[in-house]
Amino acid sequence: MKNNTNGKGLGLTDLMMLVTVVIWALNFSILKLSLPFFPSPHAFNILRLLVATAILFAILFFREKSAAVSRSDFLMLALIGVMGNFLYQALFIQGLKWTSATNTSLILATTPVLVALISLLLKHERLPAVAWAGIVISFSGLYLIITRQPGALSLGGPTLKGDALVFVGNVFWTLYTVFSKPLLERISPLKLTAWTMASGTLAYLPLAAPDLGRMNWRLPLGAWAGLAYSAVFAIVIGFVVWYASVRRVGNSRTAIYGNITPVLTAVSAHIILNERLSGIQAVGAAVILVGVYLTRSGHRLFPKPKIPSSNGA
Repeated sequence: MKNNTNGKGLGLTDLMMLVTVVIWALNFSILKLSLPFFPSPHAFNILRLLVATAILFAILFFREKSAAVSRSDFLMLALIGVMGNFLYQALFIQGLKWTSATNTSLILATTPVLVALISLLLKHERLPAVAWAGIVISFSGLYLIITRQPGALSLGGPTLKGDALVFVGNVFWTLYTVFSKPLLERISPLKLTAWTMASGTLAYLPLAAPDLGRMNWRLPLGAWAGLAYSAVFAIVIGFVVWYASVRRVGNSRTAIYGNITPVLTAVSAHIILNERLSGIQAVGAAVILVGVYLTRSGHRLFPKPKIPSSNGA
């Protein structure tokens, strides 16, 4: 029986990505509940990154017996690790403190559009007109979410600063994803995740060290449980599955699963945090998803006309 992991149909990779987006959707609410117990978002973040790094290397040595990589790969791993596990993580966690879990997940839904744009800039692919339309539509939806809060019709809403940080962080996450693809042709997703986590964590330490010095280590069990969930499930399991999917089915097909996360996050945030999705935010979410669909699959709706050959074939 043919393995359906890498094909166009659904397979094990798709199932694992669905599990991962459920984990990540819950993680937004868990982070919102846990962060108030720590002196700063960065103190929380560096602790979960340290835990995740230790676990990843333990698993790596157990499964692959070696963490060795070539010098050129090591330098590239260090660079993308700083982008994905320092710049993204620092901006994401600080932004989440200043905005809602729902807004954060909706902004991260622009990842497939950013992947398409960056792939275009790097000349990995050319975008048809319908894809450009999708990009414009997606950013129109993003505008509705981050600038049109209930009762406010101008820039400067209460969550704008957090929304902006999350969006900039998402640009670095997208770069992390795109630049990882060539490396995954030579090294395993587990090894890539471990080394990029280590380099990002090392870069993060100087920023977070002062806050760690102010830590009250006698925290409620729930705060530590939230950190453990975020480190083990959202980072270790989530990142390894993400890059296994990038390796098997590519950047764009993996990124598209991020579009499920906002829906699940909105539901879990409503149940756990009592967050409400306003009408204008719901419209913005719908607009983003339409734009993402056009960017990724619009060419199927508007195929290029076939030019008849001279022999009539």
